[in-house]
Amino acid sequence: MTPAANRRLWRVAGALLIAYVVLTFAGVSLEHSLMLGDSPSKAASALVHSSLTRNFTGGYVEYLATLVYLVGALLVARLLRGDGVVGDWLSSCIAAGAVVAVAITVAVGFAAGAAAMYDAHHGAPLTTVTTVNDIRNFAFFLTGGLSGIFALSVAGAIWLTRELPTWVAYSGAVVGILSIAAVAGAGIGLLNVSTMLAFLWIVALGVAALRHRGEPAADPPVRRLADATA
Repeated sequence: MTPAANRRLWRVAGALLIAYVVLTFAGVSLEHSLMLGDSPSKAASALVHSSLTRNFTGGYVEYLATLVYLVGALLVARLLRGDGVVGDWLSSCIAAGAVVAVAITVAVGFAAGAAAMYDAHHGAPLTTVTTVNDIRNFAFFLTGGLSGIFALSVAGAIWLTRELPTWVAYSGAVVGILSIAAVAGAGIGLLNVSTMLAFLWIVALGVAALRHRGEPAADPPVRRLADATA
């Protein structure tokens, strides 16, 4: 692949990652979300008395954002694929983390949330729709670990390939570890902190991808040493 083509692909990847964050926040701003443990009055306000059209519009924008993330993350996995078994493994982990997270988000999170909202506006008991919405919340909690795998794998691939600045790798490692650990602390709001940090890191990853020059990465020290001793 020519440097010009490589640069274009990096720009596409960066634009997709940033678009994912922008669309996600745009969708969330239109929705009334019910959190785990909220009172019955808050449940009625979020699920029964809120606008069904507005909530479904926000949910659709979030759905589009998730699709954008999927194709962007898979492109990052391909662009960060290094040589050898370790490079293939890290690239596969990046892709798997993104694909499984999207699958859980769409099949469980979005589906359960939409069902809870729809049934609440069509006469279903509040306790029933709250239970369905709790399934949505737990689905989103569990995707935190998959986001952690994605960030850690990207960090490892950057260290291996040197395609992006090392600060992206170091910050990705921190975000990845925190995302996995925060799943256990979801009940006390720790996951909210890790999720916001993950969004900030994805934007940083997107900016770094946009600034990629498209030139072949310099061999990392380990590879240079191996070549010298071969």
